[in-house]
Amino acid sequence: MNIIFNKREIIVREDKCLKCLECLIVCPTGAIEEGKYIVEINKNKCVFCGRCEKTCKFNAISIIKLRFENFKITEVKKYEDIYINYNRCVGCLVCLKNCPFNAITTKNDKIDIIKDKCNLCGKCEEVCPSEAIKLR
Repeated sequence: MNIIFNKREIIVREDKCLKCLECLIVCPTGAIEEGKYIVEINKNKCVFCGRCEKTCKFNAISIIKLRFENFKITEVKKYEDIYINYNRCVGCLVCLKNCPFNAITTKNDKIDIIKDKCNLCGKCEEVCPSEAIKLR
């Protein structure tokens, strides 16, 4: 049996964050807040889109993407595609309701990804109860 799952983490480095708040402005989900000394990221709101990381001039924000497959852990620089296993999809629409980019629609009682809108952030994969969605 091939077990695959992705794990994402976001880190703000205290020694580099100058609290300029540029990241707060570009965050599409409002996950970044002004903290006492540095910005703070609400991991329940963050979709790991990477906008804050790209905007930070001080390299204070890092997104780490790990892939667990066949008992191996590898770091992923960028996801290239999204895959839907329609045999596993139960049509619950949890992914559609949680997609911050409105890139998921329904088609014949199943989900469909609008590739031009999808940011490959992984929120849909994270919330899918049937594990029908995988980033690659």
